[in-house]
Amino acid sequence: MAGGEFDSPEDRPSFRVDPLTTTSAYNFVGGLSIDTGASTYYGTGVALSSNWVLTAGHNVDFDDNGTADSDLSIEINLPGFGSYTVDSYQTHPNFTGFGNPTVHNDLSLLYFSSPLPDLAFPTLGLNMGVGDTLTLAGFGRSGYGSYGYTTSANVTDRRLGQNVVDGFEQADTGPGLLFRYDFHAPDTFGTVGGSLGNDVETIIGPGDSGGSALVEYGDGFALVGINSFTEGFGGRFGDIGGGVTLNDQWDWITETTGLSLVPEPSQYALLLGWATLLCIALHRRAKPWRTESPGA
Repeated sequence: MAGGEFDSPEDRPSFRVDPLTTTSAYNFVGGLSIDTGASTYYGTGVALSSNWVLTAGHNVDFDDNGTADSDLSIEINLPGFGSYTVDSYQTHPNFTGFGNPTVHNDLSLLYFSSPLPDLAFPTLGLNMGVGDTLTLAGFGRSGYGSYGYTTSANVTDRRLGQNVVDGFEQADTGPGLLFRYDFHAPDTFGTVGGSLGNDVETIIGPGDSGGSALVEYGDGFALVGINSFTEGFGGRFGDIGGGVTLNDQWDWITETTGLSLVPEPSQYALLLGWATLLCIALHRRAKPWRTESPGA
C-alpha cells in the first residue's frame, strides 16, 4: 500500500512498483498464478534457490483444512525472466488451515524440477527481532492508506515498502511464531514508534500473501518472514499486518529442501566459544491476535 494521497512526501501506488526486473535486488520475489480449475488466484512466492520457492500455506489450501489441495496448476512469474511451472508443493506439517483455528505455520514449499534462473537469492538462517525494520515485497493490491485498495493484484508489478516489527505471538505448542506491525498515518512521522514516512510505510494487501519480509544483510537481504495476514479495514491507516517469522521454521525448511543456512553473528560467536573451550579441554587432556483476512 502507498501512503496518504495528499500527504507529503508525495506517494501513489505506481511509486511503490519496483522499476527493475532482472537486475532488481528483489528479483527472487515472484508473482504466483494459482489455477484451481474453477478460478485463478494471485499470490506471491520467494525463491530460496533454483529449485525451491517459499510461500504462504493458504496459497495452496483453499478449503482451509491444512493440507495442500490436489490438482492445482501453479506458475511463478519472475519479471524480466518469464514464468515457471511448479512441479510439486506441500504445506507445513503443523499448518491447520487459515484461521482454522489460527494462522500459525502458514507456509508452503513449491518445488521446480526445471531450475529457475540465477537470482539474487536471499540469505537464509537469520532470525527476526522486535524493532527490526522489514522490507516487504509482493504482487498484491495497492491503494492509499487514506481509504484503501484502488488497484488489482497481478503477477507483473512487484511492490515494495517498509514497516517495523511491533511484536510476536507464539503458537500454543510447537513452532509457529507470528509477527505483526501497525500501518501508521504520516502525521506520526518523527514520533516514537511512528510512521517511517508517507512514501516508505506500508502494509500488505490481497495478493501479497507468501511475499517476503526482509532485513538488510551484507550486500543484499536476508529472508526472515513470510507475509500472510491483515487485520482491520482494507489497507487503511491503523490496520495491522503480519505473517510467519522463520525463527523456528529453519529446521523444516532445510530438512525439506537440503539448503544451507548462514548462522547469525551470535551463532558464529557461540561456535567460536565452543571451539575455544574444546581446544582448552583438548590441551588440558594432552496473547493472542485475532486474524481476520489473508493477504492473498
